[in-house]
Amino acid sequence: HLLHRAAAAYYLDGLRQAEVADRVGVSRPTVSKLLAEARRIGMVRFEVLDVPSVDLDELAVRLRDLLGVESVRIAPGDQVQRGYRGIGDLLAQELGALGIRAGEAVLVASGATIHAVTGMAGMPQLPGALIVPTVGGQQEPDPSFQTNETVRRLAERTGAQPRFLFAPALTSPALWASLQADPGFRSVVDLWDGARAAVVGIGGPYRERTSLTSVVPRREPALEEAAGDICLHFFDADGRPLSFPGSEFLVRLPWETLRAIPTTIALAAGRGKAPSIRAGAKAGLFTSLITDVPTAEAVLAEAEAGRSS
Repeated sequence: HLLHRAAAAYYLDGLRQAEVADRVGVSRPTVSKLLAEARRIGMVRFEVLDVPSVDLDELAVRLRDLLGVESVRIAPGDQVQRGYRGIGDLLAQELGALGIRAGEAVLVASGATIHAVTGMAGMPQLPGALIVPTVGGQQEPDPSFQTNETVRRLAERTGAQPRFLFAPALTSPALWASLQADPGFRSVVDLWDGARAAVVGIGGPYRERTSLTSVVPRREPALEEAAGDICLHFFDADGRPLSFPGSEFLVRLPWETLRAIPTTIALAAGRGKAPSIRAGAKAGLFTSLITDVPTAEAVLAEAEAGRSS
């Protein structure tokens, strides 16, 4: 609260630092430290806006029509280079517009983009809503695949209530059977049915992946043709699901349950994800897409090249 009071007085009310010190009752050097900390944690942000090189609305309409999804929103510039800040801002707008009420579940997947944006300031307040993981990941070494941590971050930012899955992403047959009978586990996965919305990432083509959850084999012949994955569901270029030995013991939101969620917001950035985005849309695994200009242009260019050939 002290950070907010100091930042608001300086940046919104236009007071000098000495005047801020008098208002909040601290020393002038402390004000300088408070303002620096407010910037560090994202309470105060500065943005250098791009000079628009494309019509974002027109680009979004073209991409939406190509993919056949309900909505597409496009952040300017290369969001991979910008730490996904623009994608996070658009996600905040999308979640805020949904009117999520107390008791309704918002499902959250894992992955680098999801992990980055869920920790950003500016997310809408969702008091009483439930933030629920879509996959296990308790033992993952990479923080971006520790889904419980991502759930906790988003719940803190939105004032919602977190729910955790205390299970690895891939179980043994014995652990799988035990989890199905565990009341704590069931209380979380039962929230998947009837969820209000989901936020998911789109994984890139399997052969080109540099970041992959530890439970998925790196050189698995059954996945060689995978164009991408969502919530550990791999699919080929036509959107058909692919499986691999042991995948029946993955702790993940079921394919048909994912397809039934009213609003599934997919986040994806990077030109290499163009085929993954198209294939995920064909699979019907998301209703809305948030991406950036280079990625959107790559998807459209790939579609055009396919038509030409």
